[in-house]
Amino acid sequence: MDIKERIITECNRMLMSVGVTSMTMDDVAHACGISKRTLYEVFPDKRTLISECIHHNHETKNAEVKEIFEHADNCFDAMFQVYSRAKKMYENTSVAFVNDIKRLYPDIFEQHMDNEKVTVNGLANVLRQAQDEGLVISRINPEIAAYLFVMSMRELHNSTNAAKYGFKLSDLFEHVFISFLRGCATIKGIEMINRLETQQQDTQQENQ
Repeated sequence: MDIKERIITECNRMLMSVGVTSMTMDDVAHACGISKRTLYEVFPDKRTLISECIHHNHETKNAEVKEIFEHADNCFDAMFQVYSRAKKMYENTSVAFVNDIKRLYPDIFEQHMDNEKVTVNGLANVLRQAQDEGLVISRINPEIAAYLFVMSMRELHNSTNAAKYGFKLSDLFEHVFISFLRGCATIKGIEMINRLETQQQDTQQENQ
């Protein structure tokens, strides 16, 4: 791992745990075991570093999702694997991270949100394939269904009320995802969802 990758890795870890405001360039340099001067030689300012981290996260996510779909047995199996990955991300992400990005770097946040278009198109393609596999109801419009799901996820990001009710973002995400998938699924699809949920619960219990 070269110095740039190490900086991005440490910066991402801190951003997700404490948010943008609490993370300083001094913190990043110390975590990487480098001088502040060396850090600024790679990233001239905090804004550039944060923008690069978000871009890196998108690239990593897209590569992992692509690999999942290339090796999964069917669309629902792949979607559950992607869901598990996303849930873990929510569990490890501070609400302060999203709020800080929106408040301090609105242009970076909008670039982050532009990735939604890619997500909508990708999910629509997955739903079309799931229709071909007999897992999703044929009369459902894949583009509209994908758009509604992604907008629901955006609302989770934008909501400040969840904490007032004691809800975790990861739990809300789980309910949105499962409800969405069940709402689109055929009987065959629902049977598969039940199996995948059972397998997931068994795996969680084994890891506890």
